[in-house]
Amino acid sequence: DKVKVSLNAEGDAMLTVADVTGKVAFVSPITLVNGSTTVDISSLATGVYTFNVALESGATSTFNVVKK
Repeated sequence: DKVKVSLNAEGDAMLTVADVTGKVAFVSPITLVNGSTTVDISSLATGVYTFNVALESGATSTFNVVKK
């Protein structure tokens, strides 16, 4: 199971994934190439997760993902 993260940004970032209770499921460094990267979510249980991407510039982007 994979999720494509697409942002109007380039370079290194930190991805934090939390469940609906706010518990952090995992934190992973990512690299955005042409504004996107793919994240493996096969280790996550079924449910709704909040993905928070923090860029080196200090900008952040948050979105929800539903894993079925």
